[in-house]
Amino acid sequence: MKSPVGWLLLSAVPLVIGTVAAIVLRLAYPDVLVRFITTPAGLALGVGAAITGIAVIWVVAARRSAQRRYALLVSGAEQARIEHQEFLARLDHELKNPLTAIRAALAAHGTEGSPHLEIADSQAQRLGSLVGDLRKLSGLQSQELECEPVDLGEVVGEATEAVNTSLRQRGSSREFTVDFPTVPWRVPPIEGDSDLLYLAVFNLLANAAKFTGEGDCVEVRAGEVHGRVWLEVADTGIGIPAEDLPHVWSELARGSNARGISGSGLGLPLVKVVIERHGGRVSVRSREGEGTAVRIELPVKHPTLELHGAGVPR
Repeated sequence: MKSPVGWLLLSAVPLVIGTVAAIVLRLAYPDVLVRFITTPAGLALGVGAAITGIAVIWVVAARRSAQRRYALLVSGAEQARIEHQEFLARLDHELKNPLTAIRAALAAHGTEGSPHLEIADSQAQRLGSLVGDLRKLSGLQSQELECEPVDLGEVVGEATEAVNTSLRQRGSSREFTVDFPTVPWRVPPIEGDSDLLYLAVFNLLANAAKFTGEGDCVEVRAGEVHGRVWLEVADTGIGIPAEDLPHVWSELARGSNARGISGSGLGLPLVKVVIERHGGRVSVRSREGEGTAVRIELPVKHPTLELHGAGVPR
């Protein structure tokens, strides 16, 4: 019986039976008096039973109230997420045409030799990319995961090569050191979405490369403990100021010492979303002027294949 009305009627059955019995006994024995005699111990027991009954009723009512509040909170959070996605989609749509027109006009005019026009063109491109990345980040929170066994060593290898290629194209380089243990056993594969995990690892490596310079080192370490695989990307870059560390997983947040370095502030938030959607967690350690280490942890076995659902470049 799932209907609240049904439960109410069922709970009233003892009261109805007692009432009927009282009427019948009253009519059958109108002159019979029953005197109840009790001891102090019996009285205490009766009072305790009554208080217990009241407490049980209060606990049940409080639990139902908490369940209703939780349902409202979950519903409100889901509604806020949907509204956020819709806003970003509208923003992307509304800005796309004006930004395209601006860049087309600048291209027709020619930006070579004019620093101001070059800045205007690069900023228009940056704004378009920023809005698109925000929309992509929001979409990751509800994107269906295509789970399969994933070898993190292979993912790191592919992402490292991609970052190195990008650096070479810009005439730069970094020293990447990858340490995946092979004895006494290898790091086990995890169950997850290979494309999203690659995106997360690539962002970690690209972030490390962005905030380091020539001669700096980037180390990638991994291991397994208690059924969870961990991966850490550490660098000897500019580090994150202590006052900025609490905000590194927030969208668009950037370190106060990263003003002159290009970036959107979406790299680590994206990492956080991907890892948490896989049932994992993220953490960061950093010292300004010395370097940063970002660590992700993932369960070897995905807790569920039906998941529904971040630091930022410093």
